[in-house]
Amino acid sequence: MLEPNEKAVFDGMVTQLRADDPRFSQRVDRMCRPRRRLYMTMAILLWTMAPFCIVFGGWTGIIMAVVGSAYGVHLMNKRNGGTLQTLWSSTRRPHTSSS
Repeated sequence: MLEPNEKAVFDGMVTQLRADDPRFSQRVDRMCRPRRRLYMTMAILLWTMAPFCIVFGGWTGIIMAVVGSAYGVHLMNKRNGGTLQTLWSSTRRPHTSSS
């Protein structure tokens, strides 16, 4: 965790880098964004494979279809939810346990 003055210096360096090289910052921002099209494609693929698993897999196929469909739902929720933040966003907070 950075101290407040170190965080201010770091934020200033990041701002300067973004101003000096906008193409680099665009590439980094693109890497930080979730791959929404990939998530949607994988979810659709899982959902279309589920009936084949049921027909050709027996009871094991049913389990695979349920797990695959549930993961497809998870991918769609991941695709639609959440906020986009860069790696150095100053509003980002570390995850803490509630113990």
